[in-house]
Amino acid sequence: MKIYTKKGDQGQTDLMAIRVGKDDPHIDLIGLLDEVMANLLMLKHYIKATDIKNDLIKIHDILFMMNYEIAKNSVDGYQTKEEDVKFLESKIDQYDHILKPLTKFIKLDQNEETLWSNMARVVTRRAERQFVELSKTEPLNQFSLSFINRLSDYLFTLGRFVFEGRE
Repeated sequence: MKIYTKKGDQGQTDLMAIRVGKDDPHIDLIGLLDEVMANLLMLKHYIKATDIKNDLIKIHDILFMMNYEIAKNSVDGYQTKEEDVKFLESKIDQYDHILKPLTKFIKLDQNEETLWSNMARVVTRRAERQFVELSKTEPLNQFSLSFINRLSDYLFTLGRFVFEGRE
C-alpha cells in the first residue's frame, strides 16, 4: 500500500465518512492534537522516571482517541470521559503537594525535560483555543475540552516537578 493517494492534491482530505477541505476546523484541531502528541513523545524521550513515562503514554492514548472523536464528529463517537480529566487532576495534585507554592512567574527552560514539557503545554493551549472556536459552531465532548484545559496545567506542573524534584 502506498502512503500517498493523490486525493489530497486539490486541498481536500477525508474526515471519516465525508470529504472536507484541509483548512476545515476539524482538520486544524486534529493537526494541533498531533503536534501535542509529538511533543509528548519528545518529552517522554527525556523523562527518566518510568511512572511519568507511563502517564505520558496514557495521555498520548487519550489524545489519539480524542482525534478519532473529532474526526467522527458525532456524539456516539465521544471517547474522553470524566475519569480521564480526574486522572490529570490527581497527577497535578500529587505534584503540587510536593512542590513549593509559586510566588512569581517562572520560565521552564532549565533542562530538556522542562523545555519539552513547556513546548507541549504551549501547543496544548493552542489546541484548546481551536477546540473552543470549533465548539461555538457545533457540540463537542465537554470532557475533551476539560481534558485539554487540564493537560496544559499538568504539563506546566510536570515541568516544575521534573526540575524542582532534582534539587
